[in-house]
Amino acid sequence: MEILSQDEIQLIAKTCGYSTVLNWTFEDLTDQCIGYLGDHLKLIIEVNENGTTSKLYLFVKCMPRSDKWKNAYLEELGFFRKEYVMLSELFKTFEYYSGPPEWRPKSVYIKKDIFVFEDVSRMGYRMPNHQDTMTFGEIKACVETLAIFHAESFNYEDSRHTEGNKSIWELYKSYLQEPSSGQNWRDTGRNAVIEFLKVFSKYKSKRNFTNCINSILPKLYDTAMDLMQPSKTFYNVVVHRDLWTNNIFIKNENQNSASHALFVDYQTVLYSSPMLDLSSLICFNTTRCDRDQWTTVLLDFYYATLSERAHCDIGEMFDITSLRDEYKKCMVFGLTQAALITPIVAMSKEKRKQIFCNDEISKRVNEVTRSQEFIDVANEDKKYRTRVTELFDEIVERYVFPDDFEIAF
Repeated sequence: MEILSQDEIQLIAKTCGYSTVLNWTFEDLTDQCIGYLGDHLKLIIEVNENGTTSKLYLFVKCMPRSDKWKNAYLEELGFFRKEYVMLSELFKTFEYYSGPPEWRPKSVYIKKDIFVFEDVSRMGYRMPNHQDTMTFGEIKACVETLAIFHAESFNYEDSRHTEGNKSIWELYKSYLQEPSSGQNWRDTGRNAVIEFLKVFSKYKSKRNFTNCINSILPKLYDTAMDLMQPSKTFYNVVVHRDLWTNNIFIKNENQNSASHALFVDYQTVLYSSPMLDLSSLICFNTTRCDRDQWTTVLLDFYYATLSERAHCDIGEMFDITSLRDEYKKCMVFGLTQAALITPIVAMSKEKRKQIFCNDEISKRVNEVTRSQEFIDVANEDKKYRTRVTELFDEIVERYVFPDDFEIAF
């Protein structure tokens, strides 16, 4: 399979300011599961300009080249098509209203099923360790970037409204919805949560525990699905919806400077409440103790950053109390979404590759059952078991037996 033609390589070099291409190579990234739904490569182009030879280091995302099931699955879901439209159309328009993006890597070349970006790892950005949760400085950097990203939607809609043009939803509705064909993946993950709780929850001996989680958890996931629609009671933005560690790059500056975060992979974007992003970001990447201690501070910081970066008056639209209320409402999405993702994220790279990057079992663990895989990993790995059980038990405390617990936020 030819990834990029010679003409395309020439165009990429020209876009980067070079007229002569001497050679180019692709390198597969060593972590085959770095991007769950797509292949990722390094592109190195040797160029010459005015007699000086140098190298361009770029990052490439493309459709899976060897996993037939994932390739067909992505085609069915339309994820690459969605991200292509975001990168080639909507996000470019964002830049027209707000200037160069501070929330994602620069796009160098975009076509239907191949995206080429600057390689931010060369600039000091690194993915957080997927088996660890984030420090306060790291999660604060992500919250700042999230607020800037959301401000782009407010800036776009404020300018478009002034000009009498259509809203984001009116223009991109077909791309900013959850595909119905992805429901099997969600149902399989939900069922894995239920079965895991029956084995490891510290509340499993409570009276009617099994009956309660069997009946209540499916309703919680239905509520989360409803929240993925445009809100009728709060303002809507383009939300990333998938802010786990492999979709985040963080540059840790020196002691006197704050860290900075960039987000990648926009194939699951939606148009809905911004608190879907904030609640899931926090639930994906913090411990229960950290959530209890940091959430109020992070909400205040998000609101202040959004107010600073939006061209419209956020204070006239909603105050911090309204934002906190919306966050509490969206916590059911944040926790249930984290419960789908975290059991995959928190396992070792080797175990994840064995389970999710295997042609023979991809379809089963994604659309039939993955309960036993999670239970087996939890039995083998105490750190994994602790992190996943803590997250799942928070769902139990908040929504299954809420009268028995006092929740900090």
